[in-house]
Amino acid sequence: MPSPALEVHMNRVLFCVALCMVAMMTGCTGALQRGMQGNAYVSTARPNISMQAVNMPLITGGTGKAMLDGTGVIGGLSLNTWLAVYGKGDPQSPMAIVAMAEVPYGWYWDSDGQPPFSVDKGVEVFNNVGYAASTYIVDSKKDPFSAVAGLNSESQPMRWLVRGYAARYNFNDTKIVMEYREPLPENLAGQQTLAESMTEQLKAFEQRANAAFAVASAPQNTSGITNGYANSISWQYLDQRFWGTVSKYETFTTK
Repeated sequence: MPSPALEVHMNRVLFCVALCMVAMMTGCTGALQRGMQGNAYVSTARPNISMQAVNMPLITGGTGKAMLDGTGVIGGLSLNTWLAVYGKGDPQSPMAIVAMAEVPYGWYWDSDGQPPFSVDKGVEVFNNVGYAASTYIVDSKKDPFSAVAGLNSESQPMRWLVRGYAARYNFNDTKIVMEYREPLPENLAGQQTLAESMTEQLKAFEQRANAAFAVASAPQNTSGITNGYANSISWQYLDQRFWGTVSKYETFTTK
């Protein structure tokens, strides 16, 4: 049986160990912050990034839940999602979107993904990272951002000319998608998909799109990061049409 002095010493040691464990846990928890800091979406790790639109006011920003169909998961595969939408909130003005999503453990993003019938495919570099880029048309029907753009159930459907950018991080666990949108020009209104590529009109649009985003590392000062809910997003439509597809890692069991 230990002496009273030894027992007191052991209790002090255990208390110090417990304090260290709590401090480590608190530090690990506090190290990762994600949310809105001013007009920018900021993630302090996995990846360390700050994204925002340039010269466009913030309409809404925050977190939410997206679902991917076709994964074999009942109700869809749930994604932790953060996004911010910029613009004037009316259908005839440009709009910009930055979004990030994480797949659950055991899943991975298949590719950077480019929508079908897109043109002018290439790579654009933001903050020293290559993003798969392409240009395509998006219809307002069943679009997650229609309400943010000022459309409602009584509005006439519209279509956007879109330049999209996508990149994967963290061994394909995390995906970032950015979109720059303008109302589809009248001379393209009769096309369901873009019939020509690298036209002067598209080149000018793509230059505006490239200049619409500011992507950098997260700032050293992370005070003021908020993690509220992104309003007016039709989350049920924020699916694989926007994000692309995922796969599940194969698991092997040994007998």
